[in-house]
Amino acid sequence: MYKASLVLLLAIGFLAVSVNGYAEEKATPVTKLVRGLSNQITSWIEVPKQVYKVSTEREPITGLLFGSIKGVCYGVIRAAEGVYDMVSFLVPPYDKPLMTPEFVSEGWDDISD
Repeated sequence: MYKASLVLLLAIGFLAVSVNGYAEEKATPVTKLVRGLSNQITSWIEVPKQVYKVSTEREPITGLLFGSIKGVCYGVIRAAEGVYDMVSFLVPPYDKPLMTPEFVSEGWDDISD
């Protein structure tokens, strides 16, 4: 059971990496599924991202306090969007994410949120 879970996890990870490489291609159900899985797994990164963004806009103490709260809220929303994308990956449209930026790794330099 452990080996099967490990193989499945590695296959999903490989799929996530390979599909992101073809982001310019036409969106498919697999694209939506991988976007949902990626957002579900990386939703926690919203906390340090928002701390950084708010600290850049304001002062560091405000960034630490308000950015943490904002990051937790954005993380919950991103995780919920991930669940939505994974559950509805067979339902079009495939290229319209509910949240922008599409992935948490995008938008670190865009402070005009």
